[in-house]
Amino acid sequence: MSGGGTETPVGCEAAPGGGSKKRDSLGTAGSAHLIIKDLGEIHSRLLDHRPVIQGETRYFVKEFECKQLMTQSVDSNRGSRNEKKIHSDHLVASEKQHTLQWDDFLKEQPNKRAEVDEEHRKAMERLKEQYAEMEKDLAKFSTF
Repeated sequence: MSGGGTETPVGCEAAPGGGSKKRDSLGTAGSAHLIIKDLGEIHSRLLDHRPVIQGETRYFVKEFECKQLMTQSVDSNRGSRNEKKIHSDHLVASEKQHTLQWDDFLKEQPNKRAEVDEEHRKAMERLKEQYAEMEKDLAKFSTF
Protein backbone atom coordinates (compact mmCIF):
# COMPACT_ATOMS: atom_id res chain seq x y z
CA MET A 1 0.00 0.00 0.00
CA SER A 2 2.77 2.44 0.81
CA GLY A 3 4.89 1.39 -2.13
CA GLY A 4 8.07 1.12 -0.13
CA GLY A 5 9.79 -1.84 1.48
CA THR A 6 8.29 -5.17 2.35
CA GLU A 7 4.80 -5.46 3.65
CA THR A 8 3.65 -7.69 6.40
CA PRO A 9 0.34 -9.47 6.16
CA VAL A 10 -2.46 -7.73 7.97
CA GLY A 11 -5.51 -9.17 9.67
CA CYS A 12 -6.63 -12.47 8.21
CA GLU A 13 -4.08 -12.62 5.43
CA ALA A 14 -1.84 -15.62 5.19
CA ALA A 15 1.81 -15.15 5.92
CA PRO A 16 4.09 -15.56 2.93
CA GLY A 17 6.00 -18.77 2.79
CA GLY A 18 3.14 -21.08 3.53
CA GLY A 19 1.06 -21.84 6.55
CA SER A 20 -2.62 -21.26 6.92
CA LYS A 21 -2.40 -19.81 10.34
CA LYS A 22 -4.91 -17.00 10.88
CA ARG A 23 -4.07 -14.03 12.98
CA ASP A 24 -6.50 -12.24 15.29
CA SER A 25 -4.54 -9.07 15.64
CA LEU A 26 -3.57 -6.43 13.10
CA GLY A 27 -0.06 -7.67 12.99
CA THR A 28 3.20 -6.58 14.39
CA ALA A 29 4.36 -3.09 15.28
CA GLY A 30 5.86 -2.72 11.79
CA SER A 31 2.52 -3.23 10.12
CA ALA A 32 0.90 -0.67 12.44
CA HIS A 33 3.64 1.75 11.47
CA LEU A 34 2.90 1.17 7.77
CA ILE A 35 -0.81 1.70 8.32
CA ILE A 36 -0.15 4.96 10.17
CA LYS A 37 2.22 6.01 7.43
CA ASP A 38 -0.40 5.24 4.77
CA LEU A 39 -3.05 7.10 6.75
CA GLY A 40 -0.70 10.09 6.98
CA GLU A 41 -0.21 10.06 3.21
CA ILE A 42 -3.94 9.77 2.59
CA HIS A 43 -4.61 12.58 5.06
CA SER A 44 -2.03 14.84 3.44
CA ARG A 45 -3.38 14.12 -0.04
CA LEU A 46 -6.99 14.67 0.89
CA LEU A 47 -6.82 17.41 3.48
CA ASP A 48 -3.49 19.22 3.14
CA HIS A 49 -3.91 21.73 0.31
CA ARG A 50 -0.78 23.77 1.00
CA PRO A 51 1.22 22.60 -2.04
CA VAL A 52 -1.67 23.30 -4.38
CA ILE A 53 -2.41 26.66 -2.78
CA GLN A 54 1.28 27.62 -2.87
CA GLY A 55 1.44 26.75 -6.57
CA GLU A 56 -1.70 28.73 -7.30
CA THR A 57 -0.38 31.65 -5.24
CA ARG A 58 2.91 31.66 -7.16
CA TYR A 59 0.99 31.56 -10.45
CA PHE A 60 -1.28 34.42 -9.35
CA VAL A 61 1.66 36.56 -8.23
CA LYS A 62 3.49 35.86 -11.49
CA GLU A 63 0.45 36.81 -13.58
CA PHE A 64 -0.17 39.90 -11.45
CA GLU A 65 3.42 41.07 -11.91
CA CYS A 66 3.21 40.49 -15.68
CA LYS A 67 -0.01 42.46 -15.92
CA GLN A 68 1.46 45.21 -13.75
CA LEU A 69 4.50 45.45 -16.05
CA MET A 70 2.22 45.53 -19.09
CA THR A 71 0.15 48.30 -17.49
CA GLN A 72 3.28 50.30 -16.73
CA SER A 73 4.46 49.78 -20.29
CA VAL A 74 1.12 50.94 -21.68
CA ASP A 75 1.16 53.96 -19.34
CA SER A 76 4.68 54.89 -20.41
CA ASN A 77 3.66 54.51 -24.06
CA ARG A 78 0.71 56.79 -23.41
CA GLY A 79 3.02 59.25 -21.69
CA SER A 80 5.46 59.22 -24.58
CA ARG A 81 2.58 59.55 -27.04
CA ASN A 82 1.28 62.51 -25.02
CA GLU A 83 4.75 64.04 -25.04
CA LYS A 84 5.00 63.51 -28.79
CA LYS A 85 1.56 65.05 -29.26
CA ILE A 86 2.50 68.05 -27.11
CA HIS A 87 5.75 68.41 -29.04
CA SER A 88 3.87 68.09 -32.32
CA ASP A 89 1.30 70.68 -31.21
CA HIS A 90 4.13 73.00 -30.20
CA LEU A 91 5.76 72.55 -33.60
CA VAL A 92 2.49 73.29 -35.39
CA ALA A 93 1.95 76.43 -33.29
CA SER A 94 5.53 77.50 -33.88
CA GLU A 95 5.13 76.95 -37.62
CA LYS A 96 1.97 79.07 -37.66
CA GLN A 97 3.75 81.82 -35.74
CA HIS A 98 6.68 81.75 -38.18
CA THR A 99 4.28 81.86 -41.13
CA LEU A 100 2.56 84.94 -39.68
CA GLN A 101 5.93 86.59 -39.06
CA TRP A 102 7.01 85.83 -42.64
CA ASP A 103 3.78 87.30 -44.02
CA ASP A 104 4.32 90.47 -41.95
CA PHE A 105 7.90 90.64 -43.19
CA LEU A 106 6.78 90.36 -46.81
CA LYS A 107 4.14 93.08 -46.28
CA GLU A 108 6.73 95.44 -44.77
CA GLN A 109 9.27 94.92 -47.55
CA PRO A 110 7.79 97.35 -50.12
CA ASN A 111 7.67 100.13 -47.47
CA LYS A 112 11.24 99.47 -46.33
CA ARG A 113 12.38 99.28 -49.95
CA ALA A 114 10.78 102.65 -50.62
CA GLU A 115 12.50 104.13 -47.53
CA VAL A 116 15.88 102.77 -48.61
CA ASP A 117 15.35 104.01 -52.16
CA GLU A 118 14.43 107.47 -50.84
CA GLU A 119 17.51 107.60 -48.59
CA HIS A 120 19.65 106.52 -51.54
CA ARG A 121 18.16 109.21 -53.80
CA LYS A 122 18.80 111.90 -51.14
CA ALA A 123 22.36 110.70 -50.63
CA MET A 124 22.93 110.81 -54.40
CA GLU A 125 21.61 114.40 -54.55
CA ARG A 126 23.92 115.47 -51.72
CA LEU A 127 26.86 113.85 -53.42
CA LYS A 128 25.99 115.55 -56.73
CA GLU A 129 25.77 118.93 -54.96
CA GLN A 130 29.04 118.27 -53.15
CA TYR A 131 30.83 117.34 -56.38
CA ALA A 132 29.30 120.35 -58.15
CA GLU A 133 30.71 122.64 -55.43
CA MET A 134 34.07 120.92 -55.61
CA GLU A 135 34.15 121.44 -59.39
CA LYS A 136 33.37 125.15 -58.90
CA ASP A 137 36.18 125.45 -56.36
CA LEU A 138 38.51 123.61 -58.69
CA ALA A 139 37.53 125.89 -61.56
CA LYS A 140 38.49 128.94 -59.47
CA PHE A 141 41.97 127.59 -58.85
CA SER A 142 42.57 126.37 -62.39
CA THR A 143 42.33 129.86 -63.88
CA PHE A 144 45.70 130.75 -62.51
